[in-house]
Amino acid sequence: MKISWKRTALGMGFILFSCLLLGSCSTRAIHPEPERHTSNVKRILILPFRDVSRLYEPNIQVRCYLCGQIMTTGYVPDSAGPFLTSEIISLMEKQQGYIVLSSEGSQDMLSGLSGTDIDTEQYLNLYVNAGKRAETDAVLIGHIFRFNERQGNRASVISPASVAFDLHLIDVNSGKIVWTANFDQTQRPLSENLLELSAFIKRKASWVTAEELAQGGLEDIVRRFPQP
Repeated sequence: MKISWKRTALGMGFILFSCLLLGSCSTRAIHPEPERHTSNVKRILILPFRDVSRLYEPNIQVRCYLCGQIMTTGYVPDSAGPFLTSEIISLMEKQQGYIVLSSEGSQDMLSGLSGTDIDTEQYLNLYVNAGKRAETDAVLIGHIFRFNERQGNRASVISPASVAFDLHLIDVNSGKIVWTANFDQTQRPLSENLLELSAFIKRKASWVTAEELAQGGLEDIVRRFPQP
C-alpha cells in the first residue's frame, strides 16, 4: 500500500506544537562515538567505501568487525560506494585544519577482501599500511551495509529509501580507531516520529532517494567530526 505525504500533513498544527514542547529535533539514527585523542591528526587518507553487504546474507543484523555496532544488511548497488566516497571527500575537504588525501588505487587493495572469515587485525593492518604509504596521520574508512532505493516518487511510495553505513578514523601510528560514527535510517512518515520534524522540513516534505538520504546522513556526521 502506498504511503502519501498528504496523509501525514493532516494535523501538522498539532505536530508543530508538540515538537516545540519536546524541544530541539535531532536525527536519532546517527551515533557518533565520544571523541578520543585526535590532536595529532592533520593529514587524513580517505579510502573508498567498502560494500560489506556482500559478506553476509541479506536482511540480517550483523556486527561491524571494527567497532561492534549492529547494522541490518540489504541491497547495495555498485554506484553506492563511489557516491559515498565522493561525498565524504567533498565534505571533509571543507573541514578546517585537515589535509585530505584520497587514493583511487586503494580500491584495488580493498577489492581483494572477501569471505565471511573476517580477521579484524588483518583489516586494521591493511588500512594502517595504506596510510603509511600515503604518509598520512590517519585513515578514514567507511562500510556500506544497506542502500535500498525508494519505490515510488516524491509524493508517495510503496517502500521508502533505507540506508546504513559507518565511518571509522584510524590513527596510523597507534593502529587504533580514534573516532567512529554510523548512520542507519529508513525514511518514515512524520506521523510516525514527531522528532523528525527538522528532517521533514529539510526534505521539503517529500520522499527522498537513497542518495539524498545518505547525503543528509553524511552531512550530519561530518558536523560532529572532531576538531584538530
